[in-house]
Amino acid sequence: MRYDGCVAGKSITFYDWPYSPFCMKVRAILDYKRAEYRSVNPLAARGRLRRRGTGKVPAIEIGGKFITDSTDIAHALDELIPKPPLLPADQRDKALCHVLEDWADESLYFLGLYYRWFDKAGRAEIPAKFGRSIRGRLAYAYYLRLVLKQIKGHGTLRKSPELVARDLERNLDAAERLLTPGPFLFGEAPYLCDFALWGQLAYLNRTPAGGQALKGRDRIVAFLRRVGAR
Repeated sequence: MRYDGCVAGKSITFYDWPYSPFCMKVRAILDYKRAEYRSVNPLAARGRLRRRGTGKVPAIEIGGKFITDSTDIAHALDELIPKPPLLPADQRDKALCHVLEDWADESLYFLGLYYRWFDKAGRAEIPAKFGRSIRGRLAYAYYLRLVLKQIKGHGTLRKSPELVARDLERNLDAAERLLTPGPFLFGEAPYLCDFALWGQLAYLNRTPAGGQALKGRDRIVAFLRRVGAR
């Protein structure tokens, strides 16, 4: 098998909702590894995704095998295309990379959801992404109920807006400190935790409140540009 950005004899299909921070994470990893892949909008492939036992994205299909969950996808890609690596060689750094990825995927994720789906200014931008067709409007209504339920279950929706804003500032403070001196979390090379952090911060930056909160945070802004450029 060749590891030159392609999986020999197996095409990669990426079920990619471009506004998802986890899809952004996987897309950045695929591009970083110079993988050749075909993107499919999940709204146009919902039946196929359900038939394969999952309706969630991101998902990739390699040689007929489905893999879901951004972390599982990242590890599978790292096995198939080992260079450049997504994990540090040092075992302690590898453990820290896992913890930082989990922090980004869990803590920052729900802050992003709050400011995109619950915050009035953030939610106002969503319907246009689904389109004005009946199918698009139904999909929007379905995902709105689902996401608000997730935010409430996590506990973020049970906090006052002031407390959520304080949580956001604390997490952004932590991100800036972790990116010091930089340029990435572990120095000169990006790892899985960097792509996780980038996906969540990029998602947050696209919301009105998140974009405002990131103004003046030069290390985070530079990090977003740096990972995006790679």
